[in-house]
Amino acid sequence: MTITYIYHSCYLIEFGEFSVIFDYYKDTVRDDGSAWVNDYLLGKEEDLYVLCTHSHSDHFNPEILTWKERKKNITYIFSDELLLSGKTKKNDAYHLKKEEQYNDSRMMVKAFGSTDSGGSFLLSHNDHSFFHAGDLNNWHWNEEVGKSEALTYENNFLCELELLAEISDRMHVVMFPVDPRLGKDYMKGAEQFVSRIPSNYFLPMHFGDKFDKANKFEKIAVRYGCKYLSLSHCGESYTL
Repeated sequence: MTITYIYHSCYLIEFGEFSVIFDYYKDTVRDDGSAWVNDYLLGKEEDLYVLCTHSHSDHFNPEILTWKERKKNITYIFSDELLLSGKTKKNDAYHLKKEEQYNDSRMMVKAFGSTDSGGSFLLSHNDHSFFHAGDLNNWHWNEEVGKSEALTYENNFLCELELLAEISDRMHVVMFPVDPRLGKDYMKGAEQFVSRIPSNYFLPMHFGDKFDKANKFEKIAVRYGCKYLSLSHCGESYTL
C-alpha cells in the first residue's frame, strides 16, 4: 500500500485494488505537473472510497460530490454531521453516526467521536487498522483559556480516546492533528494517543505549512515504539 499526503488533513491510501481518500480540501501537484487528485486519482480504474469527517471547509470541499460525474465507481462515506449541517443530502453518501459502521467485502469503516465537529474514522482492511482523526485532538488551548476550561477540553479528548482504545488495541497507521496553533504543548494530544494505543506508523495533519513543527513529533513517537513518517512537502508518498 502507498499513502500520500495531499494537503492539510487529506491523505490518500492506495491499497492496489482500491483507494481511499480522507477529508479532501484542495489538490496538490505531482512531480510531472499533473494534479494528484483531479488528474491521477480520478483517472485510475480502481474503485475509490471518499471519506469525510465533518463539514468544516478545510475538511470538506463540495467539489468531491461532482467526482461521480467523471468516475462511476466511487463510494462516499461521511459523518452524519454533514447531513445535519445541510452540506450534503441523504442520497449523497453513507452517513455514519458515532459508533455506526460501513462494511463491504474489502473493508470496514467505523465512526468514532470528535472534540470538534463531526467524527473520526477507523478503517480496517486485511487485519490492519487505519485511523483518521478528523478534528479529534486535545484542543486544550491552555495558553488562551483558564486552567479549568483547558482541563475540560482535555478530559473530553481522553474520554474519546478511551472509547477508541476499547475497540482497537493497535493501529497500523494513525493520521492525527499536530497543530502548532495550540502553543508550546501542541503535540500533547498526539503523544497521549500513541502512549495509549500502540501504533506502527504516525502521520501528522492540520499543521498548515509548519512542516518543521510537525516533524518535531518524531522524537516523541519513537519513545512509544511508533515510526513517525516525516513530511517535507505536499504530495509526499510512503510505501508501507
